[in-house]
Amino acid sequence: MSLPGVTGARLLRRTLRLHRPVATAHGPVGDREVLLLGLSDADGNTGWGEAAPLPGFTPETLDEAGEAILAWLDDGDRADPPATPTARAAVDGALLHLAARAAGMPLHRHLNPDSPSSLAVSALVGGDTAEELAVAGRAAVDAGHRTVKAKVGVVDIGTDVARVVALRDAVGDGVAIRLDANGAWSTDEAPGHLERLAPLGVEFVEEPVAGVEALAALRAASPIPVAADESATTPEGFEAVVSAGAADLVVLKPSAVGGIAVAADLAGRAREGGLGVVVTSLLEGAVGISHAAHLASAIGALDPVPGLATGALVATDVAEPPRLAAGRLHLGLGDGLPDG
Repeated sequence: MSLPGVTGARLLRRTLRLHRPVATAHGPVGDREVLLLGLSDADGNTGWGEAAPLPGFTPETLDEAGEAILAWLDDGDRADPPATPTARAAVDGALLHLAARAAGMPLHRHLNPDSPSSLAVSALVGGDTAEELAVAGRAAVDAGHRTVKAKVGVVDIGTDVARVVALRDAVGDGVAIRLDANGAWSTDEAPGHLERLAPLGVEFVEEPVAGVEALAALRAASPIPVAADESATTPEGFEAVVSAGAADLVVLKPSAVGGIAVAADLAGRAREGGLGVVVTSLLEGAVGISHAAHLASAIGALDPVPGLATGALVATDVAEPPRLAAGRLHLGLGDGLPDG
């Protein structure tokens, strides 16, 4: 390894344990393994990055991400990052985090000196039944969140409507509700589903149907703003969504698209195309979530609020997450530092 400014490297495999599996239309997401990349300099500073491939969202496996990172370390060319997106995210994050640590400042201030040190975040609330979802929504509001997100599309639309009605009743009219269908609805049924959900004051629905063309067609007639998620989890897909005007907003997962630098470029491209940007997590560990939060602060992606409260779903994390209090993440110098 002969990376300028880098004197040491560690690649660790860690297990991320959740309190309970997160239900999605792709199937439940439970405990999984991630990779942590630590890069050190001659002064003893270490920056960390995370690779957290997720089936259904990213193209590579954990082993493939690890091989790509090791190949990059052997090659020693900082200007030639790994080709696979989660490996690239780990490398990009570790290098930027190292630079921020060496400068003695939080990552978001290294990226943008005028960026805020805290940001409101939405809470992901779960519950198979209307009663369970209502309880989870009320708990999120009691914890200070003013935006909540629920998964739909796993059960029939009648059950989903009842769940969202209960959620709205529980959180009140002053709290934003966003939904995520993970592309579960067909192009024939989605318009009717959205019509039934529209009276409930839904902020937007993520990936109601799968694919750029289907999203574009649905958006033209949807009573609820449409956000592209799975269709925009690669730089190529992101560009296709923006070029086609296939959504009102794009969900930007830095860990999925290749890291902080790539995500910042894509956010700029979306804004130029008139689309809103929502920074969210890949249900990864504290390193990746920290980087996403610091990025959201640095680029001003604060409205709609980022979907970055997913650390609350984690029972055993891989590092120190940003502090969550009163529905806000508070960013600091120690965010994203593993214990060992």
